[in-house]
Amino acid sequence: MDKNTLNTVITEWQAIILKNEGITRVYQEPLLKTIGSKPIKIITGFRRSGKSFLVQQIAKQLHTDGIYLIDDILYLNFEDFRIQEIDDVKKLNMVYKHFRSTISKNAKKLLIFDEIHHVQDWDKFIRTLYEKDFDIEMIITGSNSELLSSELGTNLAGRFIEFPIYPFNFKEFLDYKGLRVEDTTAFYRNNETITKYFDEYRKFGGLPEVLTISQEQAKYSYIQGIISKVILDDIVKRFNVRRVDVIEKMLHYLLTNVGNMIAYSKVGNHLSEKEIKDETILNYIQYFIKSFSFYETMKFDWKLGKVFSASKKYYCVDTGLINAYKHTLDNYSKQLENIVFLHLKSRYSPIYYGRDHVGKEIDFIVKDTTDIFCNIQVTAQLTDQNFERELSPFALTDPYLKKGRNLLLTLNNSEDVVHYEKTTIEVKNLIEWLLDL
Repeated sequence: MDKNTLNTVITEWQAIILKNEGITRVYQEPLLKTIGSKPIKIITGFRRSGKSFLVQQIAKQLHTDGIYLIDDILYLNFEDFRIQEIDDVKKLNMVYKHFRSTISKNAKKLLIFDEIHHVQDWDKFIRTLYEKDFDIEMIITGSNSELLSSELGTNLAGRFIEFPIYPFNFKEFLDYKGLRVEDTTAFYRNNETITKYFDEYRKFGGLPEVLTISQEQAKYSYIQGIISKVILDDIVKRFNVRRVDVIEKMLHYLLTNVGNMIAYSKVGNHLSEKEIKDETILNYIQYFIKSFSFYETMKFDWKLGKVFSASKKYYCVDTGLINAYKHTLDNYSKQLENIVFLHLKSRYSPIYYGRDHVGKEIDFIVKDTTDIFCNIQVTAQLTDQNFERELSPFALTDPYLKKGRNLLLTLNNSEDVVHYEKTTIEVKNLIEWLLDL
């Protein structure tokens, strides 16, 4: 790449950083608190979930605060077609040296490498800079955990802080819409609007660019394009998948079975691919996990106090992806469950589900920072018809997960404390819970 083109690319991105405008995401504050520390900051997450915007937002804030001059910020997005030829560490090192000698003017430098996994042996380059140059701070992003994890586990072990990010949560969604809900008074004052927005959020999810599209069919078209990109680029090419038709069927199966236990032995039959081995099906599911498209939860037996890794459920990174297949719009309760899972995922790890030998099930079991269990059940409405089904699992867990909290999330407007067989259960509005009210 000639130096004039390189100068153009670097300075254009610096100008874009200065113009960055948008809502403040929940990840910004914790990330900013680590600035100035030695470890590399690594931001991981699903495609188009806002990683690039976030790092640009961070860079602008650091410039505004006077920590870095704009000339001392090197931002390279490796999905920019103009720098696609920078595909190995020698070329990347040439760019870095050019930046230091020609553009940078100060001692302190901020280096941001966006989607760096496109560069072969990138980890060796990053480690060399980490060990050699003491006047730099580095932030890198990636959309595929497989591309990052193998390198992070070897050359960069002990040298980084990871920040997993997700599409907009509902509070960020409302913020984008210009609605700040900071207390229950504001919630009830704007209840009708919030309910309308929540239905939109449930249907189309929280991918930032989806919010910029007004027409419903265009939203679905965009989401379908994201799905194709993930399948073709992040999975088929990366993992050399030969049966593209099978991976597409597998995606459809996972999307239509969100929150259901997956039995690998039955998946092949469902896909009408009887020659596909269970091992292959498991590998395909892992490909989706490695692309941050899905997350898994394992079964926790509250009676035995054991985790069963063979019994898993899967949740999608965004409900918009679930609804890209129109008939899944009917699966309302599972969509609510998926939204709750993502909210928990951003705060707790690990997340389990509970199930006993007679089929009584708790949607989620998490443990807070004080080592207290919280049992969470999700349903659209609590009625006389489903009262027994929704509350009886709490009574089963209570004797074994002592001092725990039992929480039933519904869309009922009223909140209450109910009792079932000496077990106390909080009933809370799901939307209020998402807004931390």
